[in-house]
Amino acid sequence: MGISDYILYGAGGLYSGITPEGRTALLGFSNTTKFAGDCYDLQLNNWDINSDWELRQEYDTIICLRCAYFAKDPQSFIKKCYNSLSANGKLYVDWGLGDHWRFNNFKVGWLKDGEQEFAYDYNNHLWSTIWDDSLLNVPAIKEFEKEIKSHGYDSLKKAVLEEVPSILSFNDLGQYFDFNYSVQKINTTDKPQIYILTAGVKK
Repeated sequence: MGISDYILYGAGGLYSGITPEGRTALLGFSNTTKFAGDCYDLQLNNWDINSDWELRQEYDTIICLRCAYFAKDPQSFIKKCYNSLSANGKLYVDWGLGDHWRFNNFKVGWLKDGEQEFAYDYNNHLWSTIWDDSLLNVPAIKEFEKEIKSHGYDSLKKAVLEEVPSILSFNDLGQYFDFNYSVQKINTTDKPQIYILTAGVKK
């Protein structure tokens, strides 16, 4: 997780509306302080988002927060979530863009000027996000695009295409889930971040 937890999990925050039902898998969680369920995480040595993973049972809800952008192949990740859910199962996955406070060189995506963002150790790089041009009409996204201009950017879409190695489209997600999304912009320093939470029901 990160230094913006208190914003995203707080009252009215992006994650405050998550409502898990039934058997719940928590992907990228090492404990149950946020939600109840079975934890799967790299730190627990029981799950690696970029491996050929299988969960130990079928779940009614899967929650994956602050983790999906580590997926080298987000389309495959979404399909595996689909296959791990019961009929009409619920999926909550978020995707981020913007500063992650670990690096001096601000990035909208994860790869810029030969430097790729990572977390926990050098081999654990960030790779992906979700994108659709309709996002450019969302007020929080518009505000984010204005703010990144102070970091030398003139186009959010261009930055995403240039700096994110692998992009999940709304169409990719829509093959498997009926979904909606919500967006929250946060600014814990002078470097903005945006989070896009997708909430889907298995088709």
